[in-house]
Amino acid sequence: MKTTLEIDDELYREAKAHASLTGLKMKDLVTAGLRLALEPAAKRTGPAAAAASRELAACFAEADKLMKAAPRGPIAREHLNKGRNRLEKP
Repeated sequence: MKTTLEIDDELYREAKAHASLTGLKMKDLVTAGLRLALEPAAKRTGPAAAAASRELAACFAEADKLMKAAPRGPIAREHLNKGRNRLEKP
């Protein structure tokens, strides 16, 4: 099913960076997050859950560091729009 979500810009950038760093698509990351949020609390405890939580926190911290260090510039959509016609045949 397709849906539209409004996500805070900073949270989206962090999630997108995490997805990129882990080789996931955004839809897969969102699905995993929803499954985790809907999972009964009893299943989310224990050493495996703690390790997963630490790993996720470390990934987000790394993504945050990379995003803050990245130079500001045009967003991806602007790059795509600018180069849209360069592939058209004359």
